[in-house]
Amino acid sequence: MEIEQARLLTLKAAQLMDTVGNKAAAPEIAMIKVVAPAMAQNVTDRAIQAFGGAGVSSDVPLAQFWALSRILRLADGPDEVHRRAVARMELKRHDMKR
Repeated sequence: MEIEQARLLTLKAAQLMDTVGNKAAAPEIAMIKVVAPAMAQNVTDRAIQAFGGAGVSSDVPLAQFWALSRILRLADGPDEVHRRAVARMELKRHDMKR
């Protein structure tokens, strides 16, 4: 479900970028920068749980995938930076409708 949610948000952001431009799609772009890496980390964490002890061994690459997905959450700035950007854009959008 999380994978599908992230996929749909990515498609929405891409569609907005194509139709109205990157500036108008900025909130969705910032959202996907939080959602996609978090989804990857959550899915990998559940896979590790399902594999038990093997999930953290070198027999399967799940522990490495988890570490890489954690790094992705910092690659373009920490989640908090993107969440703050989304909040500011949404508040600005709300103020403009008044």
